[in-house]
Amino acid sequence: MTPLVRRGRCHVFGDQVPLDEGVMPFRFAIERVTDPKALIPHLFEGMDPGFRERVKPGDFVIAGRDFACGKPHVQGFIAMAALKMSVLCVSMPYKAMRRTAAEGLAVLVGCEGAAAFVGTGDEIEVDFSTGEARNLSRATTARFPAMPPILRELAGNGGMRGVLAAWLRDHPEQAAAKEAAKA
Repeated sequence: MTPLVRRGRCHVFGDQVPLDEGVMPFRFAIERVTDPKALIPHLFEGMDPGFRERVKPGDFVIAGRDFACGKPHVQGFIAMAALKMSVLCVSMPYKAMRRTAAEGLAVLVGCEGAAAFVGTGDEIEVDFSTGEARNLSRATTARFPAMPPILRELAGNGGMRGVLAAWLRDHPEQAAAKEAAKA
């Protein structure tokens, strides 16, 4: 498996950033919106109204403890995955971590001191297979816990749908069986 290396600018948030009304307004979960184009403009709007003007594809979210706490609604992660964002945080609830993996987000947990290592706007490069992080703006490095190989595979292939699509490409006989079952 090739290493998963990402480079982008940082957006630093604190502890206990909730999914609902933190990462994404709750109304999108209630309405079951899953279109990334409709969700992206609302990322972090309750916490940082100017976020939508600054965020670029490939950017990083740096957070403290309990990032994405609360109900594990997927809308915020859909928007972040569509932007190919990555996350470095101190901790994340288990159910939220499952949702990030399913959507193909690259996430490192256990990143104590990440908020001191970077500031909002800093450009970093992170090798998720080793946990090596370089702050290109400050010319400093840090090491965080590496992403487990199974999660790197999900992040590298665009989540569960991407892994399944790749598997079906590698096993065309299964795709054919699926078509025959429809008949």
